[in-house]
Amino acid sequence: MASVDVRLSSLTKIYHEGDTLKGIVVVESKSPLTHQGVSLVLEGNVILSLSSKNVGRIEAMYSNSKPIPIIYSTLDLVKAGRFQEGVTELPFEMALQPSSSTTLYETYHGVNIQIQYFIKCLVKRPLLNKDLTSSYEVLVEYKKGEQAVKKPLRFHINPQSIENLKSGTLVPDFSIKGELDSCVCRISQPFTGELVIEKSEMPIRSIELQLLRVETVGSAEYHAKNSSEIQNIEIGSGDVIHNLSIPVYMIFPRLFACPTLETINFKMEFELNIAIMFTNDVVITENFPLRLTRF
Repeated sequence: MASVDVRLSSLTKIYHEGDTLKGIVVVESKSPLTHQGVSLVLEGNVILSLSSKNVGRIEAMYSNSKPIPIIYSTLDLVKAGRFQEGVTELPFEMALQPSSSTTLYETYHGVNIQIQYFIKCLVKRPLLNKDLTSSYEVLVEYKKGEQAVKKPLRFHINPQSIENLKSGTLVPDFSIKGELDSCVCRISQPFTGELVIEKSEMPIRSIELQLLRVETVGSAEYHAKNSSEIQNIEIGSGDVIHNLSIPVYMIFPRLFACPTLETINFKMEFELNIAIMFTNDVVITENFPLRLTRF
């Protein structure tokens, strides 16, 4: 029984373009292990996919699209030979540099868009023996980029401000005012603001913050746009006291949110919904586009 594992020296797993990845490959075996070489691959790709409802429109272009390569490099650690019984550690270093003139995008785990970087190790075994493999995800963040410029936004939600409401919906008379400290946000800082329920003729059941990802895959002529929820935070439960300031506070989740990005083939944007649910099950939603930055 034998195994292989990749371990990086950084405790945070976070790296930046131009950094050197340092670590060890650990091979463990209960008996001498014959091999035909140990190699490492550092690769990063953008993986685009489409939801079933959108495939029909642009299937000819993107249904079989391959991952978009960002970085690919290889390193031969050890030539063919034999490992002794026990634990063998093989140190390595690999540069985190893009394959071409493109930059490294931040790691992102979305629904239709995935940006991921991996170090993959292969211990090649002789014929009739199963190769040993291991994979380790590297988290990439920008080390420079757009600076967030504070852009506060005041809002007033009432029956007259509601858009895209289904006809026949019985909307109670209400008034909600508030302010978002900024719609341009540093992703490493909390999103903050406040709101006040000025009046409501019907009791409120809950008030929620919904962070949305808006992913676009395609080109200017043909594209598929999909919106999905990242997280939902309840900031008010039950019929909250009127004319009392309610804090708006949200942490952007790691991996599932990243700086706003737009390229030729894909785009990632983010939005915030403030959702008010009344006791008659009517839900009023106000949408606010956000621009996320790293700095």
